[in-house]
Amino acid sequence: MKKLLAKSLTLGCLLIGLMAPTVSAATLSEEDKADIKRVEDYLNNISTMKANFLQVNAEGQFAEGTVYLNRPGRARFEYEPPAQILVIADGLWLVFHDKELNETNRIPLSSTPISVLLEENATLSGDVTVTSVEKDGGVLRVNIIDTSEPDEGGITLVFSIRPFELRKWLITDAQGLTTSVTLSEEEFGIKLKPELFLFKDEYYDRN
Repeated sequence: MKKLLAKSLTLGCLLIGLMAPTVSAATLSEEDKADIKRVEDYLNNISTMKANFLQVNAEGQFAEGTVYLNRPGRARFEYEPPAQILVIADGLWLVFHDKELNETNRIPLSSTPISVLLEENATLSGDVTVTSVEKDGGVLRVNIIDTSEPDEGGITLVFSIRPFELRKWLITDAQGLTTSVTLSEEEFGIKLKPELFLFKDEYYDRN
C-alpha cells in the first residue's frame, strides 16, 4: 500500500486516504443531524453523474480529468495528459492502472473512503462515523471516518448550500497532508455505457 501511495500524485490521496490521528465522533446537534440527512438524501438521489475534476495535492501539484459515477458501486476517473492514470470502481474493487509503469493494482472498494459516495443506500452512520459538521460562508463540510478502523480512511464532503450541490471532497493522509478533488460542470441522470466501469488493458492500446 505504501508503495502504491508513493508512486504518483494522481493515485495517492484521491481515493485511498489514511487519516493521521484517530478522531472521536463529536456530539452532533439537531441542526447537524438535519444537514447529514440532507447529504444522505442528495447522494441517494444520484443515479449517474459526469463531471470535470481538478485534483490538487498538499504541494500544489494538480491533475485534471473527467469522473463518471454510476451508483451503486461504480466510478471511473479518466486523467488528462500528462497523467497516465485510469481509476475504476467496478462494484467490488477499486482498480488503479498506471500506463507509464504498466502496473495495475486492485484494492477492495469497501476499504476506501470513496465508497461513501457509491453505497447503494448512503447512510452516514454505522460503518462510518461523522466526526463533525461545519457550516460557514455558504458551504457545508461533513467530516467522515471509518467507524471500526478510524485510522485507515477518512473523507470530507464539501457542499455549496444554495444550491445544495457536492462541490469537492478532501482526503488526508497519515502525515496530515490533504488532497482536494473539486468538481465542475456536473451532469446528472445521464446514460452511461456499462463498459466504462470495466477495466480492460486495451483501453490503453488506442494510442
